[in-house]
Amino acid sequence: MDERMERMEGMLSQLNSSVCNLNEMVGNIKIENEQRHKELLAKLKNLELDQEYIWEKAVRNEREIARIVKQRS
Repeated sequence: MDERMERMEGMLSQLNSSVCNLNEMVGNIKIENEQRHKELLAKLKNLELDQEYIWEKAVRNEREIARIVKQRS
């Protein structure tokens, strides 16, 4: 009976250790995901700024083209 209890305690200890390891892994994954999320947000912000610049430049070019066409007519 004592041997059986010792095996159960050993298994319980092993299970507890496994749960602790899993909790640590989950914590690391959360940190990594937060970092990736911040990186993605920064890239999206840069894309948004690039798109805004391109639109502004396109509008300026269209106005310049319209001005040139008007001068030639």
